[in-house]
Amino acid sequence: MTSEIWWNRRAGCVKALMEGCFANGMGRMDRVEPRMAAAVRDILARPGSMVRAVSAYLMGIEMGVPEQAARAMACGIEYLHTASLVFDDLPAMDDARTRRGAACVHVIHGEAISMLAALAMINRAYAMIWQCIGQASPERRGGAGDWVDARLGLGGVIGGQARDLSGWRGGQNAAGVSEVAARKTGDLLRLTLVLPAIAGRGTSREIQVLDRLALLRGLAYQAADDLKDVISNENDSGKTGGRDDLLGRPNFVIAEGLPAAMRRFRRLSDTGDRVQAALPGPASRWMMLDMLKVPMPTPAADMAPSPLSAAI
Repeated sequence: MTSEIWWNRRAGCVKALMEGCFANGMGRMDRVEPRMAAAVRDILARPGSMVRAVSAYLMGIEMGVPEQAARAMACGIEYLHTASLVFDDLPAMDDARTRRGAACVHVIHGEAISMLAALAMINRAYAMIWQCIGQASPERRGGAGDWVDARLGLGGVIGGQARDLSGWRGGQNAAGVSEVAARKTGDLLRLTLVLPAIAGRGTSREIQVLDRLALLRGLAYQAADDLKDVISNENDSGKTGGRDDLLGRPNFVIAEGLPAAMRRFRRLSDTGDRVQAALPGPASRWMMLDMLKVPMPTPAADMAPSPLSAAI
């Protein structure tokens, strides 16, 4: 058996493990208000790629985090990501209609119940993440808690979402879009990779390189997402497209044009590869990081040209 086959099997087993945690981590629903229970069940029924959960779990194990704590932390991070998507899709945000190939939660269950369901997931996520932080050594516990606060708070994901909504029509530039992407997308990946290292036995050098890598992968992910918003159809992307241009939201393609946005994606991906290669030890130690690489989006064959995609 080659190392690649062994790794793919291991990653598949971990994904199955984390899908079980994701599906059952909110607890019993039989005593929950029926509308809320239905909304939460619908969210849990569509877990997505689980790449953040699998990466966080494997990083936790590599960093010496106890298995149960690594599992809880990874599921909590995935809950945070999923809840952020529920909020992102609301009419007050991106007003999307589909997500993960199905109708958005608010389309089926209404805005109020959707927001409460997302808040319930965030509350559960913090509790699960604390199961990991609480088992960290005393000298690392405070740093881990501060890292969570910094990545998710006003200077992190929440602040990035606020900047995303601040009005970008007619005044976008790549630097401003990068700033939003670093907070809105990059900080959640920084939490995914760096929190296990802080809570475990990661060295200062490993933490520094993982932080840099997570930011680069997050920016590349956002660049790919912006490209999909312009050149992919709903069947390929699994979510409503064309929202950034319609709503005046930050988007690398809108800010600098399609060719430049594609070059940016390639540059971010290549730089990330070099940073990953700088991590200490054999490459096999860090194979979980390969899951965070995203391919270059390709235009949909049946998509009509638009002013933004005409240059492709």
